[in-house]
Amino acid sequence: MFKPIHYFYNSCNTQLNVIYSTQVMNMKKQIENKQSIEEMRHLFVLLARQFGLLQKESSQCCGVTMIQSHILYEINHNHQLSLNELAERLGLDNSTTSRHIHGLVEKGYVERKPHPTDRRYVTLGLSEKGIALEGSISTMMNDYVLDLFNHLPKGKIHSMTSELKLLTEAMCKSDYCCKPPLS
Repeated sequence: MFKPIHYFYNSCNTQLNVIYSTQVMNMKKQIENKQSIEEMRHLFVLLARQFGLLQKESSQCCGVTMIQSHILYEINHNHQLSLNELAERLGLDNSTTSRHIHGLVEKGYVERKPHPTDRRYVTLGLSEKGIALEGSISTMMNDYVLDLFNHLPKGKIHSMTSELKLLTEAMCKSDYCCKPPLS
């Protein structure tokens, strides 16, 4: 039996509509994905600004730079770090880390201690003055985070913490982490 010509036309038209609809949906997903990427990047920019990450290196809190504050935090939370380990944790090169450590040693906040079994190996520790300063900075930062939490819906705090953990894990796995593309 022969089928009428409009059957073939309708069949082809239906197939074309399906192909066209699939292409349109794919384009919409690409546009939405691009918008999501741009929105995420914008949020990263705002976070960097709001945390003061665009300030000059000499921008200080409590008499130390932001990098030095991070160094104090890492030494306090990871006892007996070497300079190399500290630089790796901070994502800095050894010479930059060494320069900042030198400044903290001169101010009396950090002590270089010889390793008990390997005299070539030096570990970093906080002095009493460094412990007090790191405690003050931690208290101030904890108060800041608490203030941020007070401006968030109560049910969102736990989920935001979980999402931030996922984001930091993804950043560690990214090929671009700490090495933004220059092109």
